[in-house]
Amino acid sequence: MAEETPKRAGYEVRDVSVRVVTWSAIGLVACGILIFIGTAGLYRFFKHAHPSPDPASRIVLHPAIAAPEPRLQTMPASDLKHFQADEDARLHSYGWIDRQHSIIHLPIERAMDLVAQRGLPTRGPGTNNSSGKTPEQLQQEKAAATKP
Repeated sequence: MAEETPKRAGYEVRDVSVRVVTWSAIGLVACGILIFIGTAGLYRFFKHAHPSPDPASRIVLHPAIAAPEPRLQTMPASDLKHFQADEDARLHSYGWIDRQHSIIHLPIERAMDLVAQRGLPTRGPGTNNSSGKTPEQLQQEKAAATKP
């Protein structure tokens, strides 16, 4: 029997060349540095070739400049309270929407009572539901029908 030579621990040298990977990484870093230097040089060139007519910071020179319209809310919490109070007052009161056409708004509770008493309007003749039946009646008829 022939003795086998022991295998060395390490990496597989046939799949990847460490030298190529190392030089590729060095090349990428060098390209990144060259791109950075080139870009910085272009910025300096453009800064000197085309200087800005404005000062470096208008905010520092004129700190009391008011913001243009629309201005932001200064107290959003109290504005929200006032808005909600106005909406609640409108929701629970009577009033005119269009006096010429006799259109009013009424309290939400009264509107719900009227809908419960009268029901929702149905489609008239010539539309998809020309039977004059409410959607609830149509659903009841459909549920009562036997399936073939």
